[in-house]
Amino acid sequence: MSFPASKSKMKRVRKTRGSANLKPFRPQLTSLVDVMTIMLVYLLKSFSAEGEIVTVSKDLMLPESSARKKPKVTVNIVVNKSFIMAEDERLAEVDQVLSTDDMLIPALNEWLRQRREKTERIAQYSTDTKFTGDVTIQGDKRIRFRLLKKIMFTCGQQGFNNFSLAVRKKEDS
Repeated sequence: MSFPASKSKMKRVRKTRGSANLKPFRPQLTSLVDVMTIMLVYLLKSFSAEGEIVTVSKDLMLPESSARKKPKVTVNIVVNKSFIMAEDERLAEVDQVLSTDDMLIPALNEWLRQRREKTERIAQYSTDTKFTGDVTIQGDKRIRFRLLKKIMFTCGQQGFNNFSLAVRKKEDS
């Protein structure tokens, strides 16, 4: 036995009563702006440009130092047990350089000459750039002093006389 559908107003009232309480969700725009501003300030603070500018190769063991001077962007020469590299370009083998009595390293000398000429050419057209002769040497702490001396002599022949040696910060005990 079936009952006929109700024709009363109560059915329509029930349908509208539940939806009358629902309102669309609207986030507060000012709180979202505040959160985004705080996140931006935090990220800018943690990723400041004052950090390490020099990228150290994985196979290098830099000597430790208590120096507090911050690194700056210069010509970068990397010396490990096997090779001498300038700006990630392999120039000479360490064994070959140490086997000669000549103080000048020809491949490094040529690379530095080209770098100096490019910088001087740019300096003719730009007031922001000038040749300063700054060079950073990242030398493994196990390299021989004779090799370091040859590298410094070669740099000096091309006017790169402002040497900086890359070191690790000594851990405070």
